[in-house]
Parts: sequence; structure tokens; C-alpha cells
Amino acid sequence: MNKPYYEVREFHNFRELLNQSEKLYGNSPAFKIKNQIGQILDISYTRYKADVEALGTALLSLGLGGARIAVAGMNSYKWCTSYLAIGCGVGVVVPTDKELPFDDILSILSVSEAKAIIFDEKFGEKLLEHREKLPKNLLLISMEQQKDADGILSYDLLLNKGYHLIGKGNSDYIERDVEGNKLTVLLFTSGTTGMSKAVMLSADNICYDVRAIMGFVKINQGERILSILPLHHTYECTVTFLCCIYGGVTICFCDGLRYITKNLEEYKPNILIVVPLVLEKFYKRIMKAVAKERGGAAKIALGSAITKVAGAAKLDVSSLFFGKIKKAFGGSIRLIISGAAGIDPEIIKNMNRFGIQTFQGYGLTECAPIVICNSDKDNKYDSIGKPIPYVEAKIVNPDENGIGEICVKGPMVMLGYYKDPEATREAFDSDGWYHTGDLARTDKDGHYYICGRCKSVIVTTNGKNVYPEELESMLLKENAVKECIVTGAEDERGNTIVYARIFPDLKAIGATYGNRNITDKEISKAVSEAVKSVNSQVVSYKSIKRFEIVDKEFKKTTTSKIKRNQ
Repeated sequence: MNKPYYEVREFHNFRELLNQSEKLYGNSPAFKIKNQIGQILDISYTRYKADVEALGTALLSLGLGGARIAVAGMNSYKWCTSYLAIGCGVGVVVPTDKELPFDDILSILSVSEAKAIIFDEKFGEKLLEHREKLPKNLLLISMEQQKDADGILSYDLLLNKGYHLIGKGNSDYIERDVEGNKLTVLLFTSGTTGMSKAVMLSADNICYDVRAIMGFVKINQGERILSILPLHHTYECTVTFLCCIYGGVTICFCDGLRYITKNLEEYKPNILIVVPLVLEKFYKRIMKAVAKERGGAAKIALGSAITKVAGAAKLDVSSLFFGKIKKAFGGSIRLIISGAAGIDPEIIKNMNRFGIQTFQGYGLTECAPIVICNSDKDNKYDSIGKPIPYVEAKIVNPDENGIGEICVKGPMVMLGYYKDPEATREAFDSDGWYHTGDLARTDKDGHYYICGRCKSVIVTTNGKNVYPEELESMLLKENAVKECIVTGAEDERGNTIVYARIFPDLKAIGATYGNRNITDKEISKAVSEAVKSVNSQVVSYKSIKRFEIVDKEFKKTTTSKIKRNQ
């Protein structure tokens, strides 16, 4: 088991985490938020703790002690306050994907037996359009509504009520027992290969993960982070939100993907937590600008060499050579962590060459979520890293190439699947190891390398295993390919072959024809050449025997992972 690189505090529930951070950081800004006229205001750790306690007190006064309460909406200060108000002493928080269709929302509310839902204006429009279908007696709490009206409670009035009750001596919430090992967060996964499951996490599960991450990755008090990914997803919630509350970081909120560039300039973050799609878009934009600049590639090569030498002497001269690149991220960027899907190691390598520490990690909702990660002390660009502190990991049933399923043990592993004992039993073996369903191999130093999903493996007619993620990664390096899914299919003889569905990059293909309108035949030719290029790099049984060009992007989860079953 790997030891922490950095000393960490002991805490086992959200209240202990928040109380410690407020004591340590007090009037330092915990959040930067925009008011109604666009001014950026600071919310201190002391104010945040007070708001959490006031809202929690008000929710208890509504009879919601022990209840499941859903939270849905854009990333916001009120979302974060709601999450910890519920988790620090009210009941069980049910983070809900704001992008879900109403039927899925209704299913989550029903399955979780939610007694209340706190939501923002946009989510409320979707919810109230089908109000007659909502569970009876479900309390509706609006983050934007200024007054209680039409059976909907105002978040702001509830907050004021909580402050009033505390002022009159009500200490029900503050003195309420909080057991870290009990169900605290109920998460509905957005799997890429099947139906979602409800994952039960205790506060202690999540707190252990926070401590492990903070012992592996250096995050400094006073730094700023821009929250981009949806907070209902445990990756964003644990790493961007809770780790940063632990570390005294200031959390800023992205106004939406189309505003990322603007928000980077406004907040000048030091840290970003991203998925590959976000980082890839920035990287492509940077490299395109470099290609246009006279001598751009040579300047990068020279700058990288000098930066590397200076780095060995513990001197940071990256801004002298890569100031423009850093400016694309706001100018103050120091650290980028990519997760939730694989990424081209060349991107990781070059981002580090530019003086922006960039690495990837691996996790699952069932593990709160991070279990394996690179760090500032040990970063292998093509690896997902090593098991973080408190985690035991191993590869089971490896094939002749050492590829097998990742299994993990540790205090951050879930309590189980909600009301699904059969699925819970299937997820764990008799020795208590959680089977992730992900395939990987390790090197002699203990670094892990993801190879694919157990459920996605293609077994050819002659018994060979083909990992579609490997081929997808290679296809995506081809200019003509924007998105792809590789699966198995049957040929006319009934043999299993490798089959690819490809969404072409029309802009890139058009550029090769002088940016004129391109024909279907030219598109087909470009994609065919991309497939041939990939096939030339792999052994014959892995080669793509058939492909289909699709005319629209593939459906994705809210963390931008392509859903395989489509």
C-alpha cells in the first residue's frame, strides 16, 4: 500500500471536514460567485460554514431529519451549500443530473424515496412541466424563487429562517449526531455500457478518498480552481469541491462550456479538473496556433529543452517560453488533472513540456471515486498512476500479455448498491475485493495502464482478445476521425470481426481539399485511409475489417464519455 507524500488531517464525516477548514481558513475566500449584475464576490470559509448550518437547521425544521433530499442544477454556491447542509446532519443527499429527461428524474426521486428536492430555475422548468406526476408530498425548494409561492419553498427564505432559529437558540442541527459510516450520499451512475445503479456512499468513504488524494497531490491554500464538470458527478464533487474545501482553495464556477475561455480569464485559476474532451479541445487549439506561427514548432522544442534543464535545477522558466500557452488557461494555471476516460499520452507529455503539470487518474463512482492516480512526485504520461494511499489494488486473471481485471480494496469503496443485494454480491468476491470491470496491466514499478472494459472486449472466432479502446485511441489520432466506437460484429460466414462506427471530422477533411465543400466520396476516402493507417499498425486479428460512417455525433454521458450501447 502506498504512503501519502504529504501530511493530511484526520476526519471521518463532512462536519469534521467543514469545521476544521473553517477554523484553519476563516476569512479566506472559499468561493467566488457572481451577483445578478455580474460582479464577482468572495464568500469566506466562515460565511460558508454559517450558511451550511443555517440551511441545515431550516431543513430539519421542515421535518426532513434522516430524509433523502435531491439536489439538481448548474454548479453553484447554493448547490454546494445544499450538499453539505444535508450531508453534515440532515440526511442523505441525492445529487441529480440536471440533463436527464423527466422520466429518469422521476425514477431517481421514486427509487431514492426522496422527500424533497432543491433545484435551480432551469431544472425547475423541466420539473414543474410534469408536476402532476411528481411523488405526493415531495417538498419543492427553489434556489431562485424569492418568495414561497404555488407550493414551492424559497431557498433564500429557508436560509433566513435557519439563521433566525439559530439566533433564538435552536441548536438541533449543530448538536445532531453525525455518523460517518452511515449512508450519506446516494449516487445514480451514468454508465456507458448499461443501466444506471444507485451507489451508496458513506461520508467516511468520501472523506477517506479526500484524504488519500490530498496526500498524493499537492494543492496549496489560496489557490483558485474553476469548476467545469457537473457537480452531481462524484469526480467533480470529490476532487474539485470537497478536496478544495479541505485544502483552503477558492472555488469558482464556470458559467457553461461556451464560456470557459471567458471564465478562465476572469478567475485565472491555478487548477483545473477536466475530462479528456475538454483538455483535447484546448490542446488542439494551442497546437493549431503554434503551427500558424512562424518557427512555432522550433520555439516549442527549444523552450521544452531549456525548461527541462532548468526544472532539474528547480527553476521555473516555463513562462518565458510558454506564456502565451499558459495565457490560454488564464495565465496562472499550474495543475491539470484529467480523468473519467483515457487520454492520448502525447497531450499529457506536451502539457508538462509547456510547464503545466498535467496527469491522469482513475476512479469509479463506487470508490468515491479515485483509487489510482499519478502525482507530482511520480507522473508517467501513458499510465493512470499507482494506487493512492489506503487502497489495495491487483490484476486478476491476467492473459498472456498481463492484461486482467482491476480489483480494489479500501475504505473508500462503497457500502453497496441501493436495494440491489444481488448486484452488490456480484461486485465483490469472497475476499472482499471490488471488481471494477476495467482491464489493465502493470509495470515492474507498480504503475497501472488501462486497456479497456471487460464488457467491451471483442473475442474473435479464433479466441483472440481485442480491446476496442486501444483501436479507438488510434483512430482518434487520425485527422479524419472525430469520434468512433469499435465493437465486434459478425461477417457473412458468422465469424466475429472488428467493426468500427466513425463520425468524421469534416472540418479537418475539408482542410485537405482547400476548405471547399467536400463530397461523400471524398469523406469515405479520408475515413478509409484512416482505418488503413490504423490497421497497418496492429497485428492482423486486431485490424478493423469493416467500418460505417455515421452522420452525427454519438450520445454521451454528462462527463462527455461516449455511450457504447447505441
